[in-house]
Amino acid sequence: LTKEKINTTEFGVNAAFFNNRLTVDAAYYLTNSTDLITFTTPSLSSGAESFLTNIGEVEGTGYELTIGATILKATDFSWDVNVNYTANEQKVKSISEGVNEITVTSTGEVGVFAIVGEDFPQMKATSYKRDPQGNVIVDAVSGNPQVGELKNMGKTTPDYILGLTSTVNYKNFSLSATMDYRTGHVYYEQGSDAMEFTGRSLESASANRQDFVFPNSVVETGAGTGVYVPNTNIPITDGKQDYWTNTYNEIKENYVKDATALKIREVALNYTLPADVLKNTPISAVNVGFIGRNLFTWLPSENHFSDPEFNNSNSNAIGIGGYFQSPPTRSYGSL
Repeated sequence: LTKEKINTTEFGVNAAFFNNRLTVDAAYYLTNSTDLITFTTPSLSSGAESFLTNIGEVEGTGYELTIGATILKATDFSWDVNVNYTANEQKVKSISEGVNEITVTSTGEVGVFAIVGEDFPQMKATSYKRDPQGNVIVDAVSGNPQVGELKNMGKTTPDYILGLTSTVNYKNFSLSATMDYRTGHVYYEQGSDAMEFTGRSLESASANRQDFVFPNSVVETGAGTGVYVPNTNIPITDGKQDYWTNTYNEIKENYVKDATALKIREVALNYTLPADVLKNTPISAVNVGFIGRNLFTWLPSENHFSDPEFNNSNSNAIGIGGYFQSPPTRSYGSL
């Protein structure tokens, strides 16, 4: 390994208006990382599962904009709002001579990759084989979908994150809330994959454990002809269990989901004891509060299994959402 080198250039603007009732903080940055240290997957013959290595060059650009405003202000009352927008893009410029792609982590059917010219990191998964119109091609005998090659499913980091913090103060009370929204990325539902393999998923029971004709599927009229006709009467084989375990479960595209999430991160209510109550005591201040964290999470309808931030790894293998860690929990406490 060699040292990882990062060069960063940043431009920023800070401004305040109306006696600081409105503030603006904006920044643009450009980073260039060379010899990026990351895990990769070696050949099976090496006997190793992974090893640390350097990859060539990753260029990143990002924007951050924070706008703060005091919406209302009176003698005993104020309402402050802060909105934050961040966008970050990491492009792989090079890896090494003659290499355009490197595996960060992979099972052979799904994994995270660094690909020259693409955002980093990228997720790839085994896919459905499709005709030129995008219809799923099924086997003419078994009726089961044909498994295609590894397909690029998208990047595993969000296009942007939009955050909001709101604080209301009334006399000695303060009520604050923090939320954020992130979108434009995907993740792999490893737990859903495991449930499918064992026949415990909702999908595996969607046809009442019966055989069915795969929706919007086609059949090739002859081997190698490239001519396809709609499949209207060839059902999948063994919809009770084998289809879900050995066909549907082998197409990992089924488990790559939209990682969009809207979260209420924290809500806190605080009370500060009036200073005149403490003036004859050695105590300078007393604050009492109640706080709730990770209170609500809204996810796309296709993602009914887990929180996209529930990751198996703290390395560059972002986007593998599994069951090897305890899931995020809602918590309550007092101050």
